[in-house]
Amino acid sequence: MNRTIITALAMAGAFALVPAAATAGTVYNSAPTDGWYFGTDNDYSPANTAVLTTDGGNELYLRGHETYQGAPVPHDNGIYDIALGTANVSFDFGFDNNNTVDDLSGFDGVTASITLKNLGTGATAIFDPLTWPSDNEFQGGSVQNSARLAWFNVAGLDFDANTDATYKVTLNVWGLDGAGSHSSLAIYEKIGAGSGAVPEPASWAMMLGGFGLVGGAMRRRKAKVAFA
Repeated sequence: MNRTIITALAMAGAFALVPAAATAGTVYNSAPTDGWYFGTDNDYSPANTAVLTTDGGNELYLRGHETYQGAPVPHDNGIYDIALGTANVSFDFGFDNNNTVDDLSGFDGVTASITLKNLGTGATAIFDPLTWPSDNEFQGGSVQNSARLAWFNVAGLDFDANTDATYKVTLNVWGLDGAGSHSSLAIYEKIGAGSGAVPEPASWAMMLGGFGLVGGAMRRRKAKVAFA
């Protein structure tokens, strides 16, 4: 078998190994089942959202955009490109517990946090989306809201609309699928050229899997060499 065929087979095998682990139930450029509605009933369409469906059928969702603007289409690894100098960089968040109670009583036993991190400087801010900000919107068993990166400067996030940077927004929810359950979803907001390294686990898994299969195929090829 020639080297070109071996390489093609290795890449095909790597693709077959990656999807289930890499996606982890997340679909980008998607929309939550219950749609997007915020404190003043703003309905942004299309949503262009990262939606994580949990094992229990509940959902977590995040997206990045400029305030009062629809979300740009993100890259497949959840990166939203924001123009340098855009002061009102927003992210929208929400999670759905599949009931119809339109207030916090439908989230008994559920806790949550959002972590914001500047990947270039390491500056981090954390808040509880169930208690702050206070204008959460509850519809159809979902809690939804939006916030701006500039609101968290006092917490040490160091947001500067005129500086290239990449911010990671991570939503963690505990208890949504019952006691002891935990679900996590992240997106990235790249300001201008961005800064800091954005991990791409799918790409690394594909490359490592391909190298492993190529190496194995070449070892088997050598083992078949016979001497007269």
